[in-house]
Amino acid sequence: MRTTRVRRLFVTAVALLTASAALPTAAAGSRSHQDQPSHGGLSAVIRYTEYGIPHILAKDDADLGFGTGWAQATDQVCTLADGFLTVRGDRSRFLGPTAATDFSLSSAGDNLSSDLYFRGVRRSGTVAKLLAEPAPLGPSRQVKDLMRGFAAGYDAWLARNRITDPACRGAAWVRPISTLDVATRYYALSVLGGQGGAVDEITGAKPPTGATAPGRSADAEALVRAVQARSGTADMGSNAVAFSGATTANGRGLLLGNPHYPWQGGRRFWQSQQTIPGELNAAGASLLGTPTIAIGYNSRVAWSHTVSTGVPFDLTRLTLDPSDPTVYLVDGRPERMTRRTVTAAVKGGAPVTRSQGWTRYGPVVADPDGDPPLPWTTTTAYASSDPNAANFRFADTSLGFGRARSTADVLASLDRHQGLPWVNTIAADSAGYTLYTQSQVLPRITDDLAARCSTDLGRITYPQAGLAVLDGSRSDCAPGSDADAVQPGIFGPSRMPTLKDAPYAENSKIMIKA
Repeated sequence: MRTTRVRRLFVTAVALLTASAALPTAAAGSRSHQDQPSHGGLSAVIRYTEYGIPHILAKDDADLGFGTGWAQATDQVCTLADGFLTVRGDRSRFLGPTAATDFSLSSAGDNLSSDLYFRGVRRSGTVAKLLAEPAPLGPSRQVKDLMRGFAAGYDAWLARNRITDPACRGAAWVRPISTLDVATRYYALSVLGGQGGAVDEITGAKPPTGATAPGRSADAEALVRAVQARSGTADMGSNAVAFSGATTANGRGLLLGNPHYPWQGGRRFWQSQQTIPGELNAAGASLLGTPTIAIGYNSRVAWSHTVSTGVPFDLTRLTLDPSDPTVYLVDGRPERMTRRTVTAAVKGGAPVTRSQGWTRYGPVVADPDGDPPLPWTTTTAYASSDPNAANFRFADTSLGFGRARSTADVLASLDRHQGLPWVNTIAADSAGYTLYTQSQVLPRITDDLAARCSTDLGRITYPQAGLAVLDGSRSDCAPGSDADAVQPGIFGPSRMPTLKDAPYAENSKIMIKA
């Protein structure tokens, strides 16, 4: 995320006494305007009410995904197509290499950097491998069906409708999508706080040569400022407060959700109601390009999110072989970096090929002249370790919220899937209970590990900003694992700060001024 760009605040209130907040019935017999798309054995009923809000009725998850993909395309086809162009790594091919992205899916400063990163993700098979993992490490059958249906619904809309929006009318880059495209969009959202926030440093990292001019040394204070900006303390944040039955007039829970997200671009929210009779009946806001409700409510429980202060990545200092800057030492033994060679097509020019260096810890990140400077010298380099790069549990966690009947069920979904990458959760239910938790995917870096393994840089950045910079030359400095963690190297749910059934629970990341 480029914090130098102004982000408009998307302010919405989910303020309800949850037991009395009846969801409208998504019934096929409604007199409201409705659509009944179908294609390839998939179908849904979409009823539109005031302000064009779609209420999607489906018989199963695949049909619900189909209806959601169709309805999102109806409302935002050009924004969606732009995002899928990003995750396919084709921006330079159609729009040129130097144009800026909208920063909704990564921090890439231009199209070429974005393409080199996402084509690298594709080439490595990262997302495909995560999809092949059995649940809970990989997605459930329900989430796979939702993504498959979403792609089919989007494609069916493209095939049957003429685009009138001048933003992409007649554009060659508006193309059908696949389940992998939808999954890669989820993946991009998951790593926004880690790898996705260092795309230029990944794609621009180059080993030193004899002609390489020496750059600045790594700057601890600049790193602290950068981490604090990325964590939302600069120009972005959210608010949420849950009140228990002990503080409300009717004894039921009350939630005010005030998430701050852009009004425009690919990271905006999209409102809908999703219904599978007997299984799911939830309403709220989805992130564009995804088929699950991220923030919302049903007849029993409401939930919202705020950006967490937990830093979802760490840096590892590599000690390099003096004779070869692409070889690093672990316990005195050399390991060669994996060379990931990526080629991106470029509009009006020859394809561009670059190599990325990857290690057991993650990608090498380097920008000797950046802010903060991260040098790659003949003796030292840095790798970014992001546990969310192995996390495809975001969608299942959110789906569990939509099917929850209480705040206890919300917490159970968090404990079971452990898939939220960089947010807190605040919830209230119709029985009057509240929940606040910082359950997110975090590298398992304890204070003891930081004390034993921090570099000189890390001894400043960890206490001031929560960013660990660990000694990669020692295998005993790798993050450990908790017994209740579904993924190695992260904190388990029992270690996460959690507040249950308090009279009120609040998290605020920015002050609202009248």
